[in-house]
Amino acid sequence: MTDKKRILIGVTGSVDITLLPSCLKTIKSRIDCQLTVIMTPQATSFIAPETLRLFADRVIAGDRPVDWPTDKPSKIVDDHDVLAVMPATANTLAAVAQGSAPNRLTTVILAANFPVIFFPVMGAVMWKKPAVVRNVEQIRADGYEVIEPVWHENYDAALQKIVGHPSLPDNETIVKILQERLKRQVLMTGQAG
Repeated sequence: MTDKKRILIGVTGSVDITLLPSCLKTIKSRIDCQLTVIMTPQATSFIAPETLRLFADRVIAGDRPVDWPTDKPSKIVDDHDVLAVMPATANTLAAVAQGSAPNRLTTVILAANFPVIFFPVMGAVMWKKPAVVRNVEQIRADGYEVIEPVWHENYDAALQKIVGHPSLPDNETIVKILQERLKRQVLMTGQAG
């Protein structure tokens, strides 16, 4: 047995995925952990799994049946202590709020018996839509954690102007959140045993 924490990062298709390599690098440098990334099919169109393999111990991408002996959702759950979904898109939040499992990541979320933390990233208008607000409320009511996004201003080439949008917190904040949830998980499992 190892004392290493087992962190699973769920990655969905968002432009903020470009921030992920730096975040993974910070997690690995601050937490003694086994770091696994699980990507939705949409996420792989934003960044190659091979790129993320440079920063994680393992990357699970795609839903090929040949991979199920090692990548079956129940096995993935059994091999981890916490799941952080970042970036979490409106599409993924909607699926989770409805109890839907359109891909391996959402199936793992449904099967999880440990803390699942969502870090939403989407357009500002989307974040404020009643449907997204309802989905976030439902996810929280179901016992998951949704971290309030940090607002960043970036230049939008398509709009040719600076726009604000909900984004990921800085890497140090993400690390602190993961450390706190892992500590809480140890306390809970210690009390249960």
